[in-house]
Amino acid sequence: MKYRSFIFMFWSLVISTGLMAQTAEDALRFSGNSQTGTARFMGLSGAMGSVGGDLSVINYNPAGLGIYKSSEYIFAPRYLFQSADASYAGNFSNDRRDNLNFGLIGLVSSMPIRSDINPDTPGWKFVQFGFSINRVDNYRSDILIEGPSYGGSLVNQWRDQANGSFPEDLNPFSTNLAWETYLLDTINGYPTEYTSAMPASGVNQSYRSLSEGYKNEMSFTMSGNYNDKLFIGTSLSFVFLNYYRNTTIIEEAIENPLFGEFDRFSYNEELNTRGNGFNAKFGVIYMPTPVLRFSGAIHTPTWFYRMTDTYFTKISSTMYDGYKYSQSSPNGRYEYYLNTPFRALGGASFFIRNMGFISLDYEYMDYRKAYLKSSGSSFTDENKAINADFAESHTIKIGTEWSLKPFFLRAGYAFATSPVKEEINKFTSDQFSLGVGYRSGPFFIDIAYMQRMNAQNFYMYDANYVNPAYLETTTNYVSMSLGFKFK
Repeated sequence: MKYRSFIFMFWSLVISTGLMAQTAEDALRFSGNSQTGTARFMGLSGAMGSVGGDLSVINYNPAGLGIYKSSEYIFAPRYLFQSADASYAGNFSNDRRDNLNFGLIGLVSSMPIRSDINPDTPGWKFVQFGFSINRVDNYRSDILIEGPSYGGSLVNQWRDQANGSFPEDLNPFSTNLAWETYLLDTINGYPTEYTSAMPASGVNQSYRSLSEGYKNEMSFTMSGNYNDKLFIGTSLSFVFLNYYRNTTIIEEAIENPLFGEFDRFSYNEELNTRGNGFNAKFGVIYMPTPVLRFSGAIHTPTWFYRMTDTYFTKISSTMYDGYKYSQSSPNGRYEYYLNTPFRALGGASFFIRNMGFISLDYEYMDYRKAYLKSSGSSFTDENKAINADFAESHTIKIGTEWSLKPFFLRAGYAFATSPVKEEINKFTSDQFSLGVGYRSGPFFIDIAYMQRMNAQNFYMYDANYVNPAYLETTTNYVSMSLGFKFK
C-alpha cells in the first residue's frame, strides 16, 4: 500500500483499502487534545501552565494545584457548536452540528502541613489531592462536500485495487461489493483485470460524514507547596475513548449513462472505535518573585492497551439499464494497541500586583512518535507512514486576566502548527477566547466563549483519484463553571 499517496489529516475519513480503520489517521486523531477545561481555563485559551489555581491544570500541569490553599468543588458543563464550510469544484456546501456535555467535574482538597510551627519557617506548607473527569476531546462533527468530477471516481480506485486478484479473492469491505453490484467487471480473457463502470460524461459527487464521540480523562492528582515558591505535582489519568463515524459517498452520472456504466451508486461505511488507556503527568512551577512564575510539565504517552474497531460497509447501485443491486459486507472487528506521543510544556506568567496577569504557554508534541501494534499485525506500513508524513507540532498560547472585583475579565489566543508535513497537507489551528468571572465569598461562577478555526485540503478518498476540497471548520464552545470553596 502506498501510504505516501494519502493525505493524512485530522478529518480524513475514508481509507483506501476498504474499511480497515487501524491507520496512521487513527494515531493522529486520537493523539490530540482540545484546550478545554473550566470556563476560566477556556477564557484564557488554556494559557494557565504557570498560573495554576484551577482544576483544569490536572490535565496540563498538575503542579498548578499546589497554588491552592483552600479546597474547592467545581462543575463546568460545556456546549459545542461546529460549522464546516467546504469548497469543491466550484461548489460550496455547509453543515452544522452541536452538542451539550458535562465538560468537567471535580474537586481539590488542600491540607496544611506542620501548622503548629511558625508559618514563616521554610519547608513544605500545603499538600493537595485532586480528582477530575474532563472531556479533553470531542469528535462530534458533520462534513458535506458536493461537486462534479469529470475524471475521478471511487470506482476507479476500486478497479485499480482489484487488478491482479480473482473475483473470489476481492476485499469483502470494498472491491468485492463493487464487483457484486456491477460497478466492476472483468475484461474478457483476463480474469484478474477489471474495468470501471464510471460514466464517460463524468459524475456529480456527494460526500457526507457524521462523526461523534469523546475522549474523557479521569485523573487523580497529588501536589505540594514548598515555601510558597516551588510547586510540584503529578497525576495519573485513565482515558476512555468512544468514536463513531458514518460516511456516505454518492456518485451520479451527469448525463444518461451508456452501456455498462452506472447511473448512480452509494457507498456507506460505519465505524465504531472504543479504547481504554492511561497516562501520567509531572509538573513544576517556580515563583522566584511574587510577580514572576515559570513552569514546566511532561506528559507520558497515552498507552491505549485496548482498542477495538467494529465496522460495516454497504454498496448500492443503479446501472444504465435501470437494474438495482445492493451488497453488504460482513461485520468486521479488530483489536489493537496505540501509543500516542509524549508532550512537553513550558510557560511563564507576569503578575501586576493584585490587578491581573499575562501568561504565555508553549507545548511540543512530535506526532512521528505515535505507534500502532497488535498481536495479529506488525503495522509496518502504518508506522512507516506515521514517521514519514507526520511532523513536530508547536502550540503557543497567551492569556490574560484582570480583576474588577468582584468581576474578572479574561481573554486568550492560541496557535498550533500542522501535525503533518506541509508538503503533505498544511493543517493549522487558530483559537481565541473571551471570559468573565464573578466571585462572592466561597461561591464563584465563570463563563467563557472559545472559538477554534481549522483549515485544510480535504480528500474524500485516495488523492490519486479525486481533487481536494478546501475545508474550513469552526468550532465554538460556551462553558460555564459553578464552584464552591471551603476549608
